[in-house]
Amino acid sequence: MEFLSLEASDYESALRQARSEYGNAVRIHTRKDFTKASMLSKQKRCKITFYLVESKPPVSVVEEDPGRIEVFDADVYMQELLVSNDVPSSLHAEAKELLVADKGEHSRAEVEIALLQYLFDGVQFEEEISSRYAVFVGAAGVGKTTISIKTALHLRSQKAKRVALLSLDTNRVGSLGHIRQLSREFALPLFEASHEKALSELLPSLESFDHVLVDTCSFSAKYEEMKPIQDAMLALLGEKECSTYLVMSATFKESDLAAQLQIFSPLRIQAGICTKLDETRGIGTLLGFTRKSNLPLLFLSDGQTIPDDLHIASASYLMKCLQGFSLDVTQFFPSA
Repeated sequence: MEFLSLEASDYESALRQARSEYGNAVRIHTRKDFTKASMLSKQKRCKITFYLVESKPPVSVVEEDPGRIEVFDADVYMQELLVSNDVPSSLHAEAKELLVADKGEHSRAEVEIALLQYLFDGVQFEEEISSRYAVFVGAAGVGKTTISIKTALHLRSQKAKRVALLSLDTNRVGSLGHIRQLSREFALPLFEASHEKALSELLPSLESFDHVLVDTCSFSAKYEEMKPIQDAMLALLGEKECSTYLVMSATFKESDLAAQLQIFSPLRIQAGICTKLDETRGIGTLLGFTRKSNLPLLFLSDGQTIPDDLHIASASYLMKCLQGFSLDVTQFFPSA
């Protein structure tokens, strides 16, 4: 499949120009809005990438039995893909409107491409951790401690950064023991603070590191009584160069993800980190949530192996997690 591209002042103009040249054969693949700056002014621009479809007979058929011809139903196929990828039911009607908006019959490939466009439209990605202090927050059991270790090793080995760990979750013996064990195993400096004064005394020692990854208390029934103490410590870090990341499980329902984002929103979440991708059958809930919330994704984790099961978040990686597609979906996000 050959991809074409053109640039115009806005999306509508770009689409109009493409269709004036190629007619109704145009199918949009990706859209990128950006600002082009010159010495005297800034201009908003839009670049679209598209492909062309050939004219086809009014009915597409799939032959399962030599003696039987079955009419291909695009709407039914779209529904199957939505369900197999755990796309929230609240989004099904909106996704199917893509087929209604483009009149005529649809092939299997066109249905898949339309759904890919819908699922990934608006999904954003954070490139890297740039601040000195990176705070990991989230519900109990999502893997914050393991993520902090994986991230520390990534920054140390891939970015050549000096990295330390800071645990504010010192009241849970199991959690503290876990991060102590892992920090020893991977030779990562670990600092611990249980209250604001202790953290204040540690800060001078932390200034020598490029990055300090902060493991926090998990949200649970006991969180409310510990929240003021932790909030005071996070406020102290907030006076420094600090970013906060929401660690969330791919197994969560849409309502769980939304609730976690709301709980931690006062901390000004920079991006999300998704764990347990190996424990879910579909990523539709995750994609739907990131589209709605405009929360960029930073890292993806699909197992317990340290550090191998940590991946920089990208559309190309997420596409490998899709279920039921007959197309080679990796071709739809070319590296260029």
